[in-house]
Amino acid sequence: MVRSISTAGRPGPAPAGRRPPRSGRVPAAACALAALFLVAACGSSGSFPGEASGGPAAQNGGASQSGGAAAPDAPATRNGAGAQNGAAPPAGGGGAAYVLSAPPVAAGYRQGQPPADLIQKVDSDAQLYAKRLGVTGTPVHGYYDDRAQGAWIFYSGVTGSGFDPDRLHEALNQPPATRNDGAGDRISTNAVDTDPGPHGGRAICNTVLVQNAMLTTAVTTCSWFTATTAAGVSLIIKGDGTSTKVGFTAADVAPVMRAIRADVEHPR
Repeated sequence: MVRSISTAGRPGPAPAGRRPPRSGRVPAAACALAALFLVAACGSSGSFPGEASGGPAAQNGGASQSGGAAAPDAPATRNGAGAQNGAAPPAGGGGAAYVLSAPPVAAGYRQGQPPADLIQKVDSDAQLYAKRLGVTGTPVHGYYDDRAQGAWIFYSGVTGSGFDPDRLHEALNQPPATRNDGAGDRISTNAVDTDPGPHGGRAICNTVLVQNAMLTTAVTTCSWFTATTAAGVSLIIKGDGTSTKVGFTAADVAPVMRAIRADVEHPR
């Protein structure tokens, strides 16, 4: 069944006969959210606020997104058990130092090639917000193909030094807000804390919910920060008819972010 996202940000049944939009509306909403952080220079046994214990990617290794054995296009994700939520390394470079990479395969997802106009829009907006956050260093990015979900996984980050995970986290930890864009869209934004994974640091998921008379869609970016790395992961529907979803919530993206992080971030 096709699902939509309710005003509370949780999945609900879509009206009969509705199919995911094939136009540029979803990618446009994705860009609005990606601008919140994707720095293209730019879980544990319990659930965090806004997250369910499950999601399209399994949180206990060995199970694929479809519930069977893991495969390259339906990969397993890793459990974030042992992570210290909110335990940020000192801003002055203390604690573990990490470096980011973009391997050909991360968390079982192979790199792919999203449309050039979507890449340009997401990367351009992300650069502006990376600058606003004061994040500088060596940029890295990868575009991974989630064929099981019919989505692109946009991953971007910066390797540097002296980052303050608490400050970067709080810069994105804005209270829920709703506005009308004057074109018939009702746009709601929300941020929830999330488990950063075994490497620690801070992590947060930002969601943009776009509602109008024709569709409701949610796009989420989950970001993590340490003293030497800052990065974000977002799932964006391809819009080619291969997906039965109309959006991704924090419950969907957070486990994917942790799985991607496990393969792209390494001790320096």
